[in-house]
Amino acid sequence: MQGMAAISLRPRLAFAAALALSLLLAACSLMRPEQPEPSSPQERAQRLALAGNHAEAAKGYADLAAQLPADRDNYELLSAEQWVLANNIDQAKQAFAAVSPQARTTMAASRALVAAEIALAERDGTTAIHELDTIAVPTSPQLAQSYWWLRGKAAFLTGHPVEGTRAFVERERYIADAQTLRASREELLALIRDAAQRGVSLKPPPQSDAVVAGWLALGPIAAEMARNPTHAAAALADWKRAYPQHPGGDIVLAAAAGPAAGPAGLAGPAGPAQNAATPTVPAIFHEQIALLLPLSGRSESVGTAVRDGFIAAYLQQDPATRPLLKIYDTVAESVAGAYRHAVDDGAAFVVGPLTKEDVAAVVPVRAAKTPELALNFLGDTVNAGADFYQFALLPEDEARGVARRLIADGKMRGVALIAQGELGTRVQKAFVDEFTQHGGTLVDGGRFDASRADFSDVIKQVLQVHGVKGEPSTHRTDVDFIFLEAPPSAARLILPQLKFNYAGDIPVYSTSDSYEPNANANSDLDGLLFADMPWMVSADPAVDQIRDGVRAAWPSRTARLDRLYAFGFDAYHLVPVIKANALSSTQDVAGMTGLLSLDDRQRVRRELEWVQVKSGIPQPL
Repeated sequence: MQGMAAISLRPRLAFAAALALSLLLAACSLMRPEQPEPSSPQERAQRLALAGNHAEAAKGYADLAAQLPADRDNYELLSAEQWVLANNIDQAKQAFAAVSPQARTTMAASRALVAAEIALAERDGTTAIHELDTIAVPTSPQLAQSYWWLRGKAAFLTGHPVEGTRAFVERERYIADAQTLRASREELLALIRDAAQRGVSLKPPPQSDAVVAGWLALGPIAAEMARNPTHAAAALADWKRAYPQHPGGDIVLAAAAGPAAGPAGLAGPAGPAQNAATPTVPAIFHEQIALLLPLSGRSESVGTAVRDGFIAAYLQQDPATRPLLKIYDTVAESVAGAYRHAVDDGAAFVVGPLTKEDVAAVVPVRAAKTPELALNFLGDTVNAGADFYQFALLPEDEARGVARRLIADGKMRGVALIAQGELGTRVQKAFVDEFTQHGGTLVDGGRFDASRADFSDVIKQVLQVHGVKGEPSTHRTDVDFIFLEAPPSAARLILPQLKFNYAGDIPVYSTSDSYEPNANANSDLDGLLFADMPWMVSADPAVDQIRDGVRAAWPSRTARLDRLYAFGFDAYHLVPVIKANALSSTQDVAGMTGLLSLDDRQRVRRELEWVQVKSGIPQPL
């Protein structure tokens, strides 16, 4: 059996198409007599694959490989492909290893494409391209689609967006149906946007094809549409004038505002990147907004930073479409008085107050018909009613995110080093609750005084560091990680001291509390893994542009309050999104403080960007 007669490697169905297919099959089963069971093992395996039961399909093809030695290579490749789709890469590699060396010549295209699929699933774009280079472009349209999809994905993965874009454009020659074509373009837009957000150059070479150049020019605009839609409208209009017939024009408004595709999983040749076609996020709110913040007293610096970020976003909107903005100091008058004042003044939307106490105090007096975005969370037992939304920067949420990341990384046993104080207690409890809920075990922990310079005692105690005269010191071997909760000054001392005490080989995970920008001092944090908001760690040019604008408007701002500027910036952009019901658990918005969604308690949740410090600079994972 030769080439594609031997291996399926069909283009994957987009989610919507797969759902439609499943509904169609269900409907047909009601209109026709029940279909007989498949008459052969081959048909059973194929039906399992088409139904999305990839693990069982892989096992079925593996059985066929054992039963039919003459066709063994064909079925092992089919099995490997199904294991990739089941996200079981180890099994895929085992099936692929069983393919004979002769397949390099007898089934060259099939073997190379499956090898590239496996490499791509492991995020090894270089190997995927190497495998594809061993064969000519297949002549079968179905195989050619897979070839160019794999080549395009691998090129983006290795930091070559020009080649990746060319591959996706070439792939369109082999796509016959409109739905698959649109899905391919949505995926390409998401990949280009992701490259722009990571700071990858999208400059096309001289004499580039106009279609390729148009896609590349769209990347930075799409990135800014996701982060800062009010500022990107003019650039998008210019792009549409420059490329009036561009094939991306029919999806740009729908897809440009969607969040960038994440790295998880293998989407498949015809599958759009996750959330690539998120509907356009409303960018404008015309009615009067009231902003309630503490602008005097002990919380003045915090309230002022949030206010300045909010105003920075406000000023980027066209003056002709800006809402009327009125700002109220919740210290100069009581928070209840400030709220009543705002509503009496005609506020159509209230943002704030900021502190937990003030948010709790406004609930009894709020006007139910006036939507509100509180800038902190209420207690779990408090119900503020309809149109009351909550947005906060909570270290406890970050600790829970660290716990989930550890579980995803397969690190199930660890220790914690936690700074003394009320913050450390809250963070530790949130981390332990989330980690143990998902099956993890914290085997030990220690608290320390963050104002000290020497942390050797707690390190040696928790990690059971000991030495035998004349032999290297050792540490406990039953842990996969260290969870650290410490301010930046202490974290910069603890990381080197872990290495000094022979524990530098254990991965250290932390919340963003351990990081503040300082390229010189942060070399001591090398190796630290943590999640932070895009405002702090993203290489996205759109984020850089916004940060530069805030610095220009408020040059006296301090790095210590940077996250609060981002918080205020996002609060402004959430107003039209909330008003339009465009935020939910399944519909995200890419903000300066993270990827934002709404839970069932109307709390805005943030998905942060994971980085690792290398040479003092946070690098994306």
